[in-house]
Amino acid sequence: MRTIACLCLALLVTAVAVGAEISVRPGDGLGISVLGEKDLTGKVMVQEDGAIALPLVGEVVVQGLTPTAIAGLLSERLAQYVKNPQVTVQIVERAPLKIVVSGAIRSPGVYLVPAGSRMAEALALAGGPTPAANLSQVSVVRAGSARVVDYARFLDGGDATLDPLLESGDTLRVAERNPELDDVRVIGKVVKPGAYRARDSLTPWDLITEAGGLVPGANPRQAMLKPLAGEPRIVDLTALLDAEGMAGAPVLKAGDTLVVPGFDTQVYILGGVVRPGPCLVQEGTRVLEAVAEAGGVTEFAVLDQAYIVRAAAGRSGSGTREPINLRKLMVEGDMALNVELRTGDALFIPVRTPGAHRPLLERAASVLAPLIYLLF
Repeated sequence: MRTIACLCLALLVTAVAVGAEISVRPGDGLGISVLGEKDLTGKVMVQEDGAIALPLVGEVVVQGLTPTAIAGLLSERLAQYVKNPQVTVQIVERAPLKIVVSGAIRSPGVYLVPAGSRMAEALALAGGPTPAANLSQVSVVRAGSARVVDYARFLDGGDATLDPLLESGDTLRVAERNPELDDVRVIGKVVKPGAYRARDSLTPWDLITEAGGLVPGANPRQAMLKPLAGEPRIVDLTALLDAEGMAGAPVLKAGDTLVVPGFDTQVYILGGVVRPGPCLVQEGTRVLEAVAEAGGVTEFAVLDQAYIVRAAAGRSGSGTREPINLRKLMVEGDMALNVELRTGDALFIPVRTPGAHRPLLERAASVLAPLIYLLF
């Protein structure tokens, strides 16, 4: 019995608390009933000045009162006309909420929304946020005080506490993004370089994917991460593709910039290499690096008869011809021959007839030399 009594008391307290939270405002419809008095029973609307008008008692200001409080007030007023009046009051119709929506919104203005509406409904009614909106900074201004809501987190996870119920007179202000402080940027060799919204756990590859991916000629091994505060650092994006790399991938924060460079130089490696043809390399690349990028020389490459055709006036492979003894470079280690290649240069390595003799040492050195150069 004691448990039941405590439970009933708790329910009673809860009911009183809930009732106390319901207050009347202009535009509400009230159902008023006076026991035994049909002429005093019916629906009345709360006027803009917060008052209702009833026979006998005239105008009564009810704005801000609960139905229980209104019933008590009307009972007092009717007591001089009706013996022991029994009055009940209910809110039968809630007035629409008047909401102001401003800031980075497509159609700012004043809107009427149904009672019980939340912020998401008002923002949608105003056309939704503009591309410049900072949805992590939406202010709800009520009675002179402002609450900042991270609406972006609501959109990502559906947390209802980040989509608050509205009250009449609220103002919603959607802040504009400051690209330097609120966004992350990706520039360089991506499909859609620009600013993107910062969010939790955003990695470089997440950002590149959002930017449409890499374009041909991108050099992800030499990407640069420039934090808003701190020193820039080189990030090898290809090392972040496996499970271990993903686990240790840097998380981008608002204000960070990711730079994806391109290979600045296109040269041609032709003849006795594994992958003959155009080769994208960085500016300042030398012969051994370029040969390594082409997969190394083949077994039938004639190393001592190679030559470089230098580009002239922006025309690939149309200038002067420079002999280069790759045997001395790769086998004997004469690094003076490891000259720099410029955009449009072509390195030709003749190919001997299959079956012709080639020293074993030369074959081994021609394979290992480019790899050793890249390592050291």
